[in-house]
Amino acid sequence: MLHIVTPWFRHDLLPAVYATLPPHEDITWHLVKTSRRPTPPHPCLSTDRRLRLHDIDCDDADIVAKRNAAFAHIADGYFYLLDDDTIFLDAVYRTYRRLADEGFDGMVIGHTTLRRARRPSPDPAANQLDAGAVVCHHGVLRHLRWETHPAVARDVWFWTRCSTLLGPARTRMIDETLSVYNHFGPKLRVRKRVLGVPLAWDIHSAWLARCYIRAAASKRRLRAWIRPS
Repeated sequence: MLHIVTPWFRHDLLPAVYATLPPHEDITWHLVKTSRRPTPPHPCLSTDRRLRLHDIDCDDADIVAKRNAAFAHIADGYFYLLDDDTIFLDAVYRTYRRLADEGFDGMVIGHTTLRRARRPSPDPAANQLDAGAVVCHHGVLRHLRWETHPAVARDVWFWTRCSTLLGPARTRMIDETLSVYNHFGPKLRVRKRVLGVPLAWDIHSAWLARCYIRAAASKRRLRAWIRPS
């Protein structure tokens, strides 16, 4: 079974994302939304039994609670993290099938449209690992959950811990693109406060998005380096 995990915020994009889902029966798509918003009447929610809607009591922006709610329902097969503003690629399903046929119980890292796959370091500050760049065996979920880290992005922190848990022999790189970054939206959404003023900046250029991500990663590494032990 391939479990697809999607924290669901952008309700209007569901039909477009759903249209990219292949028709295979060995897929379960976990959509997790806040119960504080009504469920939109998209037909696929009631007609496709592969879709599992999880309504939980959390803030709509609480991605940690949403991912972990889906993880709690995964006890077999493999899982893949799909954002609600992009498309599902056939390469993800093909990768899952190869792993299942082999009986591989580790993780596979592929490319995204923003960056090439690189073998992760045990130091999370040295890594750039996107949520959708990995197909992983469910076994890691017996030990790990999605968490916030003060110095690195949540996806980097989660996949670094998975790779450390599994070890080099069960962490593979593949020459395939597994994720299209923000297909239906800007390449990067920046939401932060500068001198107490909220800043909202949508970056549509892939080049600028890469530059911003690298600069943010360098800033996090510097903070981690100078933080007193």
